[in-house]
Amino acid sequence: MQLNQHTRYKEVSVMMTELIVAAKKSAIYAMVDELVGGLNQALAEGRPLHEIERDVLSQVLSIGREAIGGVLEAVGDGDLGEQVELPEGRTLKRSEEPRTREYLSVFGGFTITRYVYFQRKGQAAELIPVDARLALPESKFSYLLQDFDQHLSMEEPFAQVLATIERILDLPQHVDSLERTNQKLAAHVDSFHTAQQPPPAEEEGEILVETADGKGIPIRRPADAPRIEDHQAKSGPKPDRKKVATLASVYSVDRYPRTAEQIIESLFRKPHEPRPEMEPRPKPRYKQVRGSLNFTQNDGESISGRAAMFGWMADTVAARNSVGKPLVCIMDGELALWQAIDIFQDAGERIEILDLLHVTPRLWKAADVFCSGKQEATEFVRRRLRKILQGKLDGVVRGLRQMGTSRLRGKARGTVETICRYFEKNASRMRYDVYLAEGYPIASGVIEGACRHVVKDRMERSGMNWTIPGAQAMLSLRSIHASGQWDEFIDSYTAAETKRLHPHRGLLDQLPTHTAA
Repeated sequence: MQLNQHTRYKEVSVMMTELIVAAKKSAIYAMVDELVGGLNQALAEGRPLHEIERDVLSQVLSIGREAIGGVLEAVGDGDLGEQVELPEGRTLKRSEEPRTREYLSVFGGFTITRYVYFQRKGQAAELIPVDARLALPESKFSYLLQDFDQHLSMEEPFAQVLATIERILDLPQHVDSLERTNQKLAAHVDSFHTAQQPPPAEEEGEILVETADGKGIPIRRPADAPRIEDHQAKSGPKPDRKKVATLASVYSVDRYPRTAEQIIESLFRKPHEPRPEMEPRPKPRYKQVRGSLNFTQNDGESISGRAAMFGWMADTVAARNSVGKPLVCIMDGELALWQAIDIFQDAGERIEILDLLHVTPRLWKAADVFCSGKQEATEFVRRRLRKILQGKLDGVVRGLRQMGTSRLRGKARGTVETICRYFEKNASRMRYDVYLAEGYPIASGVIEGACRHVVKDRMERSGMNWTIPGAQAMLSLRSIHASGQWDEFIDSYTAAETKRLHPHRGLLDQLPTHTAA
């Protein structure tokens, strides 16, 4: 790249840069000396450590501000001459006067004054040397501050994040800026996922597991939505109050053989009783979590959250299962979930398991019908659950029906019949004796945890309601956070934004700068 610079300009710029850096070095050294002197004085006065800690933080932030200010001054105003010739032969002209932009770092705010280059006056700038050299973001918020803000936002409401950042860094911000940044980061999620490579096959567990479930998110009613009539007369959720998001997860895990009795003892153990003797449970490996609502993209295309998630699961297990590991699909008994997976995967390729924790509540419901006391109900459930875990489901169903016929009438008998039909419908997914012997998981704790952690703990707090775009943005980012990929994602986002905003950054070697010794 030929940059039309005058030799004298470059010499003067380098000289000025060296003077600025030298001055900043002296100022920073003086501030460090002041910090050390303050520590000595605090020790001599016997001040409490928490007060010393608070003052040190304040001084460190001041030193950081001085350092960032020095970097900005050292880079200069980016004046490369009146014209710059790009590699493809186009010529850009310098603005008549330098222009300013705001930059909010974790150390405070700065106003950056620099020249911009464009083809014609009035057109958007194609090259801003200072911004390109420093890889500045599009907004005024530094990438590090965006990282801090959004990482906290994965766990706390935006308003609480603002209060926390201001308390620590003395930086006031606004909720709407955090919301905009949240959606801006979320727009990079698909690109990030597309670039991901499957985990190393030799580091995977012995079994590949896929699981999915739905979870409602409170959605703000549009301003033009019809009025809800008589809403005070009805209990429970209001119409259209929640939209169901589909959450999905794929992970691998080693086999973990257990016996029916070990499961029984674990489930019925009292809080003060010791845990049954069992080998340590293997931990999931390379757990990936995704979540999606039904939404409309910017191009107007409608996206089915359920189809998107089950399609992703199918693609992911295909990419991660090149060596033919057992593929376990574990979900609850909702028919729509099993129908959805049948659309995207061949049923013969997977081992389908009904989550055991959707079996036990139905046994307790039957116990409520037949038993008069807690101890009797506990024994009722324990006996039948043991038989189910031993592969004797048919006998349990026959026994429940016979008891219902001989002892119950009306609604109670209907309750038992509903339970029996549920078990019969899912019988092919309730071969727990086989699953336990093979060491397969029989409860979908991973997806239940995702529904709780990704959605409920952050998006269903008291008084919260979301727009569809806002909910999808948070859902996408929370899924990355839950997958343990936050740092990797932030690096990917920053690199992509730098490439998009500053395509000529790598060609600015002649821009004067200086590295302090």
